[in-house]
Amino acid sequence: MAEQATDDQQLLRSMARGDEAAFGALYARYQRRIFRFAWHMSENSATAEEITQEVFMHLISKPGGYDAAKGSVGAYLFGMARNLTRSSLRQNPGQLSIDEMLNTNEENFADRFDMLAELTRTEMVECLRKAVLALPEQYREVLILRDLEQMGHLETADLLQCSPGTVASRLHRARALLKIRLQNIGCTK
Repeated sequence: MAEQATDDQQLLRSMARGDEAAFGALYARYQRRIFRFAWHMSENSATAEEITQEVFMHLISKPGGYDAAKGSVGAYLFGMARNLTRSSLRQNPGQLSIDEMLNTNEENFADRFDMLAELTRTEMVECLRKAVLALPEQYREVLILRDLEQMGHLETADLLQCSPGTVASRLHRARALLKIRLQNIGCTK
């Protein structure tokens, strides 16, 4: 991990000097992960594409904005994506209608999914995705970073600007809430 962080910093320095290949390497390394994070947080591929583009446009225009003392290049990029996603969700609150649907009409929603015992794998993934999206933002982002993006505990804490204990607590709570959501909508027993 430390080796990749050093490599990322070297690529960023080269990029700041105009090396397009260095930018390409950083883009190839992080583009999909940034997109996936933004998509999981917003459930909107257009929003995720826009956020991903904004993250890398900012990196190109202000490569000196990164401070190694504050964390890894990856954490810096995810931090930008996190802030842009939050801003987007505040500006377009209608995008998270699944949360409102689950909170206001959870019984009807669960009744419609009584047939979930016969779901295909694709339907189960969709069910899980919706349940993750319905989690409160602070739990959703830690679950996405740790479980879906497989980010390390300390890197997640740095990115979220909180203590490792807070990350552990939020992750535990996120998993518990996810289990309850999945049970309420009939995806698990």
